[in-house]
Amino acid sequence: MGDPEIFLEADFLTSPVHIIPEWYFLFAYAILRAIPNKFLGVIFLVIRIIIFFSFLIFDNIISILFNLNKVLVFGFFFVSIMLRWLGQCLVEDPYTILRFNFFILYYGLVINIFFINIILFIFF
Repeated sequence: MGDPEIFLEADFLTSPVHIIPEWYFLFAYAILRAIPNKFLGVIFLVIRIIIFFSFLIFDNIISILFNLNKVLVFGFFFVSIMLRWLGQCLVEDPYTILRFNFFILYYGLVINIFFINIILFIFF
């Protein structure tokens, strides 16, 4: 009841810096913050959804048996957890650099997993 921000007048042109989304949106929020251009951020989020829906056509039982794919999947989970943590951090110097680096790692891992599954789908 005694929070001083309650009594501030609302400014519709700016949003507070300390507001973060729910935990299940932190991943996408970190990706959007990693890219300065809003349109490219939305494009990368759409690409992420399309790639994950394309994984449905692959036979995952065969692809899980390969050790390289296990390493990529565990790396993908680690990068996803780090992006969730970086989504709640403030827009400051070490976090922005880390956010961009993990964004690049995330898409690198997703593209590698995608192409390995395509190769396994074609040859097996």
